Amino acid sequence: MDEVKVSVMFMSYNHGAYIQQAMRSVLAQTFQNYEVIVSDDCSQDNTREVLEQFKDNRISLHFFEENQGATINNLYIWRQCRGEYLALINSDDVWMPEHLQKSVDYLDGHKDCGAVFSWAASINEEGTIIEPCIEVFKQPNRSQAEWVYYLFTKGNCLCHPSMVIRREVYENVGFYKIGFRQLPDYNMWTRMVNKYNLHILEEVLMYHRRCIRTNQNTSAPVVDNSVRDVNESLYTLIHYFDNMTDELFCRAFQSEFRNKNARQREELLCEKFFLMYDEKYYMSRIGKFAAFLYLQSIYDNQNLWEIMKNQYGFNLNDFYNLGADFDLLGLKRNSICPNILKTSIFKKMLFGIQSRKEGKSHE
Repeated sequence: MDEVKVSVMFMSYNHGAYIQQAMRSVLAQTFQNYEVIVSDDCSQDNTREVLEQFKDNRISLHFFEENQGATINNLYIWRQCRGEYLALINSDDVWMPEHLQKSVDYLDGHKDCGAVFSWAASINEEGTIIEPCIEVFKQPNRSQAEWVYYLFTKGNCLCHPSMVIRREVYENVGFYKIGFRQLPDYNMWTRMVNKYNLHILEEVLMYHRRCIRTNQNTSAPVVDNSVRDVNESLYTLIHYFDNMTDELFCRAFQSEFRNKNARQREELLCEKFFLMYDEKYYMSRIGKFAAFLYLQSIYDNQNLWEIMKNQYGFNLNDFYNLGADFDLLGLKRNSICPNILKTSIFKKMLFGIQSRKEGKSHE
């Protein structure tokens, strides 16, 4: 087909046991005007052999010779896509037959909508539905401002492989952040809702696999994934309000304002600080640290710190005290991580500081 309506971004990595089911679910779609761009991120199992069994001229295959990581793999696919709309599926997920048709129908009829999502059911390695996960993606429709507020206060609730998105959204707000492993989708949604409406198809149109027992995907509940999740969420929080209009910010968050009548630019900057400081973000324990970093970047504005002091009762000493709350090296007696004081890494660091003070060097 010369004109492709939908480009299916098919992400593949070490899912030889599931990839045949995933591809068959794509080829079984009732909507047929699509291409499938498959990129395999140097799988070490039988994935390549399974993929090469499919003979369909809509499918193009690419195999990386070295592992690139999911976001680079996805970026490669995106650059090959020709469709007006883009849909993503991982090589262990399963679409229902009407997934594309219902998504395309809605986007065609609602030009103000940037992306469509559906409800999704999570399944384990054996294909059994994970009951507690069903409600996470069972979301109602909300206005743009309500989504801005909900994603901030509740976190991610949109199932990435249920998405069909306009190509222009990526072009206007940017692609997934290459350095993100756990939350590239959530970070993307927070940028997307600044500019676009989104819509939920309120029915289960796909099955999202979570490899809990074998820990084969980024949804696996392992410590490294959890740590990255926190760090990527912190970055997202610090930049949550970037490029957000004052009008949208007020519509989304006025109910949480300390000063309900805040309208001046500096007042709204203060309100953004206090949304973090008052721990309104869904991952509350990182809120104050994000607030410190955020205010540090804007506090040189004299009008701002005068408003902060006179209207909000937060002065420079309060800011200094906030900066002393985050004992990342565990230097305080009651720090949450005092054992770092006993580590060889900390001793070497401390020795290096002392050597520099004395004009010495140490290798």
